[in-house]
Amino acid sequence: MNKEQLYQDLREPLLLAYPDKMNKYTNLIQSIEQTNMEQSQCQTIIQLLKMTLDSKQNNEPYEELLSDVLGLINNVQKHGFDAMSQDGKEEYEYKPTKNKSGGTINDDSFTKIEKCELLCEQEKKGWLILALINTTSYSFDAIYKFPLEIYNDARRDYLSRLIEKNKTKTTQTRTTFSITLSKSFELCRKYNKTFYVWKS
Repeated sequence: MNKEQLYQDLREPLLLAYPDKMNKYTNLIQSIEQTNMEQSQCQTIIQLLKMTLDSKQNNEPYEELLSDVLGLINNVQKHGFDAMSQDGKEEYEYKPTKNKSGGTINDDSFTKIEKCELLCEQEKKGWLILALINTTSYSFDAIYKFPLEIYNDARRDYLSRLIEKNKTKTTQTRTTFSITLSKSFELCRKYNKTFYVWKS
């Protein structure tokens, strides 16, 4: 029995608003290949597309894809959250990853944690989307939707310990908080929260 099966009572299916958009990038590459464009131009465009989609530093295309399939408004400005619901009552933090066990919150800070905690006061719901990227089809193998608040205490505790540990150092270590499937399942159990899953 894998970790996820231990948490079946907390799991619900994640319904995609627009599942037909999942193959957006694969379809784009195929369309370019089928055009009458000069072969060298066609190959250059395809190489650029694949380079962008394969990049470890650039997740924007996958964040846009998540907004497409989930029917959310993508935040292209990258200030605040990555997306929000059409009615503005839900905020989304995206973690698309090629690492099948999870991702990280980079440059984590008390300010970032407080931003998540303020959602409740604003009568909004926060979600963290952990999406496992399929590097062959440029889509997703699985999308997990976790309540964002389950991470607040763990992030605050981790950051406090890290600051204390680094007090004697002249430069602060870069702060990253690991978001793994295993940790997310355990936190859902701890706070008795439902999580949602879509799998291809």
